Amino acid sequence: MPAAERPQGRTGDLPSQPAGGRRARFTGLDGVRALAVLAVMAFHEGLPGVPGGFLGVDVFFVLSGYLITDLLASQFDRRGRLDLRGFWARRARRLLPALAVVLVAVTAAVTLFEPDQLRSLQRALLGAVTFSSNWSQAVAHQSYFSAFGPPPPLQHLWSLAVEEQFYLVWPLALAAVLAGVQRRWLRAAVAWAGAAASAATMAAVYVPGSDPSFVYYGTDTHASGLLIGAALALTWPLARLGSASQRAARRLDVLGVAGLAAIGWAVTHFSGSDAALYPAGLVFAALAAGAVVTAAAAPGRVARMLGWPPLRWIGVRSYGIYLWHWPVIALFPMVAGYGAGVTEARLVETGLPILLAAASWRWVEEPVLRHGLGPTLRQRRTQIASALTATRRSPKRALPLAAPAALLTAACVAAYGLLNPPAGLTLQQQIAEGAKISAATQSAATSTDRPAPRTATAPRTSHLRQGGGAAAPAALTRARIPGQPAVTGSMVTAIGDSVMLASAQALEAALPGIYINAVVSRQMYAGVQVVQQLAASGQLRPILLLGLGTNGSMTASEIGQVRAAIGPHRWLVLISTYEPRPWEGPVNATLAAAAQHDRHVLLVNWYGAIENHTNLLRDDDVHPLPPGALLYAQVIKAVLQTAHEGPGRGPRALW
Repeated sequence: MPAAERPQGRTGDLPSQPAGGRRARFTGLDGVRALAVLAVMAFHEGLPGVPGGFLGVDVFFVLSGYLITDLLASQFDRRGRLDLRGFWARRARRLLPALAVVLVAVTAAVTLFEPDQLRSLQRALLGAVTFSSNWSQAVAHQSYFSAFGPPPPLQHLWSLAVEEQFYLVWPLALAAVLAGVQRRWLRAAVAWAGAAASAATMAAVYVPGSDPSFVYYGTDTHASGLLIGAALALTWPLARLGSASQRAARRLDVLGVAGLAAIGWAVTHFSGSDAALYPAGLVFAALAAGAVVTAAAAPGRVARMLGWPPLRWIGVRSYGIYLWHWPVIALFPMVAGYGAGVTEARLVETGLPILLAAASWRWVEEPVLRHGLGPTLRQRRTQIASALTATRRSPKRALPLAAPAALLTAACVAAYGLLNPPAGLTLQQQIAEGAKISAATQSAATSTDRPAPRTATAPRTSHLRQGGGAAAPAALTRARIPGQPAVTGSMVTAIGDSVMLASAQALEAALPGIYINAVVSRQMYAGVQVVQQLAASGQLRPILLLGLGTNGSMTASEIGQVRAAIGPHRWLVLISTYEPRPWEGPVNATLAAAAQHDRHVLLVNWYGAIENHTNLLRDDDVHPLPPGALLYAQVIKAVLQTAHEGPGRGPRALW
């Protein structure tokens, strides 16, 4: 997350504005940055207890909106005009050098460890360099809160795009407001109105139960935090807060403590799928962040607490930490393998981004901020030339060449990867083909599917109901009883996620006529709604095949809702999940329990079928390669046929 212009003033600190207007440094604001970036890291690492850690981004938004607006408003008060060219140049110096290093390093890493992502990375790089990542991800329906396949290593740049778009548009609007409106409260009212309009737009666009990523990514729908920060800056400028009396500081301390408590509550209670978040939860977090920012800028106890040196150190490097943390989290499993221990992963995913950010601040960001890009590049060129000359006398003096050589090597590897993406079928292409097949099966579905007779019951097939054992191979080898008709796809409605999409071609070939309704990143709560809609419209077939659980947890209550929707005379066939994530075990246990306690529920043991054949999975250890998709379809068909051939009053009576 980009760090806004930092107020500076002490000897050795970097100037944050042109000569003639240096400001005292508000160290408490660095602590706010630190808390925000640590919350985001905890969320992305999947640490328990912080489902709302992504709200750290909104803390950054408020802080950035506050500092940028205060900087521009104070400049206007001094000069009677805004130096927009100088402002944008400083923004470029602050953001672009570190971003360029990250983009080169990530592209090189993807080339070496995850070449299947190179084609999608090309689009992500275009979004990164044009600061349009949020819109490109929204248009591509790239979910922020759940995803299929290897995590896109540049997905986090959506927030940088939102801020850059704000930095481009808001100074122009602010210049008009400052020039046309004299009263401070009226100026602030314009920003408050903008924040309210953004929140109202989110409320109008958001559809409860759907993936909220589109409204979450939108600059128009998610600008409320930035504008709340701007409104606070026009209401209580830094100069006013910094010179607050002790009595006023104590009042602001109370406000700041309340804000910290509110953010803490929100981080531990909200989740990305919580409908109350859009926009109420986001606005609540932004207002709480505004309270913390105002207290951190005042000479009170909250400011001193947030100015604790370790927090300040992290806060100063928060931009670099934000840039590096998500690529490390996304690519670490590819480098270390999905079998890496949780402790090992946590140490790397926390420590490595901080180390990389520290190096970026020391050798990239600080020199460019202090001296400018051109002088810094000339200085580096001189240092390299001196090191080359010294190396001839002593090889030990070649150490300064290590970093430039590494960066040059990474640039060459990145260029090679971008120019030579893999020609084979990528996961993205496999998913896209599955989406076409899914849409085609829905278009081909007719209204002639007959509902199940009300006298049907289901046989018990306990050998299929294990959460992770060897039931699937047994199902595969079970011979069909001579003379019994084979199960057909026209009997099956399939609801699933990206794993089903990746297997859609094989599934449709194994069960011609099947109805497939699968989308990327679908979770169980969304699947329940789809089942209820199909049931209400009379489109459900005698067998409901449910393949969810890849993207998050599910509950017995949700399965119960599905059973209630389909009625007692249809089969519910659940597919266990193979997903090296914390929710895999609980999801499979929930599925197994449902199959064990309901005679109309069967379990397709995908976990048991694939756990010893992971060579049939892609590098993410989740989605099947084409041969794995064939196995997926065979396992499902075998279980359906077993049910179809059940003794006595089996599902054969359904049709």
